Amino acid sequence: MKLKTNNSHLAKYRPRPEEGEEIPIQFIEMEERIAGWSPELKKTIYLTEPCNYDPDKLKRVREVFLLKVYNWFLDGISIIELSHTERIQFEDVLNDFLLYGGELRYTRIKKGKRNINHFRLEDKNIEVRAKKSTLTEIL
Repeated sequence: MKLKTNNSHLAKYRPRPEEGEEIPIQFIEMEERIAGWSPELKKTIYLTEPCNYDPDKLKRVREVFLLKVYNWFLDGISIIELSHTERIQFEDVLNDFLLYGGELRYTRIKKGKRNINHFRLEDKNIEVRAKKSTLTEIL
């Protein structure tokens, strides 16, 4: 898999890479939440407790895990919604990262008709070249 040079759609708060695209990430934290689609607001609402919602106002109510990561393309924080099986796969990759080092990569793979979140460990980090300048050049 290759990292694309045009990554504007990957540099978002809720990135959704296409199959074959990868985002280098750094794990921050994970929270368990109740999620439901609000037709009125036309977006997903996340609740901390199941008693905080009206079942008539939310559709597709489910238990999810919100993964907060540092997105290197965004140069900021991104959120990834995980199912139970995706969380287990992420934790396996995270354990390997803690043991062997490397770089975490986030992508999505096609499984049947759906795209599922997938994480992998890359041995080599992306090289980022910083512009070197001295104080005399700036002044």
